[in-house]
Amino acid sequence: MKEISADIEKIIRSQKVLIELGRHLTQIQDISQLLREIARRTSDIMEAERSSVFLYDKEKDELWSVVAEGERQIRFPADSGIGGYVLRTGEIVNEDDVYNNPLFNREIDRKTGYRTKSMLCVPLYDHNHDVIGVYQVLNKKGGVFESEDVRLLMAVAGQVSVILQNVILMENRKRMFESLIDALAESIDMRDKLTSGHSRRVMHYSVKIAKKLGLSTNEIRIIKYASYLHDYGKIVLKDSLLLKPGPLSDDEYVQIKKHVDFTRKILERIEFEEDLVDVPRIACLHHERLDGSGYPMGLKGDDIPLGARIIAVGDVFDALTNKRHYRRRWSVKRAFGYLKKEAGKKFDSDVVEALGEVLKEDGVLE
Repeated sequence: MKEISADIEKIIRSQKVLIELGRHLTQIQDISQLLREIARRTSDIMEAERSSVFLYDKEKDELWSVVAEGERQIRFPADSGIGGYVLRTGEIVNEDDVYNNPLFNREIDRKTGYRTKSMLCVPLYDHNHDVIGVYQVLNKKGGVFESEDVRLLMAVAGQVSVILQNVILMENRKRMFESLIDALAESIDMRDKLTSGHSRRVMHYSVKIAKKLGLSTNEIRIIKYASYLHDYGKIVLKDSLLLKPGPLSDDEYVQIKKHVDFTRKILERIEFEEDLVDVPRIACLHHERLDGSGYPMGLKGDDIPLGARIIAVGDVFDALTNKRHYRRRWSVKRAFGYLKKEAGKKFDSDVVEALGEVLKEDGVLE
């Protein structure tokens, strides 16, 4: 009866852990923190010393630790060790003494200084039921891993698999989005060899200024993409306008100014994620000036979003310090001097000051 009661108690505890893990899935936003918490709780409920989650890196043909309690990242060939065996076969390995198992990779213990005794290792599956990694728990305290431990770890592994697949999906979408943004920005810079790299440099200045001003991570992301794409509306303009070697006529200047409206209209067609919906608005307002002399809306002061004020300074500085068809490049000192002169009038004083700090850090301004 005591054994039955102990088994029931363990099942109750296991189910409690799974419920708590499910609750944490909705509360913890940081994926790394979430996985560390899952590993810690797994070790606690299974009365083990350590838990580790390994993912398969196809390019390097290695298993690498997404989380490994007590260690920094661990990598080893995917065809070695008990983890490699579970990855290849999808079988569960429950070993009371790993040093008696010829599959065990002793090299990891040698490098880390940790002594592995018992190990329970289960596969992690994706939605196609392909093995994408392994979940292993080490050194059962005061005994060996039992069948209930196997059931619990498989249940936890199912939750971890869902998390990892979402992470992989998000990373793939992020890479795809970044490549799209790169292509858009490069396409406008390639229209004119004199402006090649302008968008990337404006993004560099804008992001660094935003960090200097202590903006949030998401505000910096908005500024990053808005600054990178701030001139994209120029894709609509004719080469005769963009590449004209001399000063623009009044009518031509009116046409040039329309690029900000085109920028907004084009970027609004992109399905930005919810946190980035302000990108089109910030991008199209980089020609606004504090005194209301800018365009397209003639906004003044704080009515101009801070992100647009930041991009305005980065844009003007880069434009002045690089050659254009209608003038020679200015020195860094001269361009920054102009911005300081207009600070508080056309440009945000705090933003100009932050740019000065960035230029000093970049080693281009004394």
